[in-house]
Amino acid sequence: MKSTALNHLMIIALAVAIVSGCVASHRLERQGTKAYLAKDYQTAQAKYNEAIAEGSVNANYHLAVMYAEGQGVDQDYAKAAGLLKTAEAQGNNDARLMLGLFNVYGNGVPENPEEGARLITLAAKRGSDVAMYYLGHLYAAGLGVDQDIPTALSWMQKAKSKGFPVKEEFLTAEGLKKSY
Repeated sequence: MKSTALNHLMIIALAVAIVSGCVASHRLERQGTKAYLAKDYQTAQAKYNEAIAEGSVNANYHLAVMYAEGQGVDQDYAKAAGLLKTAEAQGNNDARLMLGLFNVYGNGVPENPEEGARLITLAAKRGSDVAMYYLGHLYAAGLGVDQDIPTALSWMQKAKSKGFPVKEEFLTAEGLKKSY
C-alpha cells in the first residue's frame, strides 16, 4: 500500500515539474517575442535561448528566424538550419516549412529540392496555407517534384481557401502555365 501511494506521489510530482517547465518556457518565449517585436533583438535572443533551455518547442524556430534574417545577430543560414531541424523534429510546422525552403534553395544546408518538397508537403498537409502556396509553386515549376499543373492548381486553390492572398493568375491552369 505504501509503495502504491509513494508511486502516485512521484507521478504527481513529475507531472507538476513538467507543467511548471512548460509554463516557464512558454513565458520566456513570450518575453522573447515581445522583445523581438520591439526590435530589442539582444533581449529576444537571450529569452529565446532561456526558453530553449527550459524545453520550449517554438523558441528554436523564433531564434532560427533571427539568424536567417540577421536580426540582432550575424546572418547565419547554417545556424538557422540547425535550429529549424530541432524545431521541426519537435513538431513546429512553421519550422518544417522554412526548413523545406532552405532545402529547396540550399540555404544553410546542401540544396535538396526533393527533401524540401517533402517537408513543405508535410507542412501543407498539416494546414499551413503558406506551405500550400509554396507547394503549388513547386508543382508548377517541377522543382523537387514532377511538374504537374493540375496538382499545382489544387494547392493554390487550397491556399486561397485557407486565406492566403494568391494572385489571380495562379488560380487557373493557364495562368500557372504562363508563369512557368
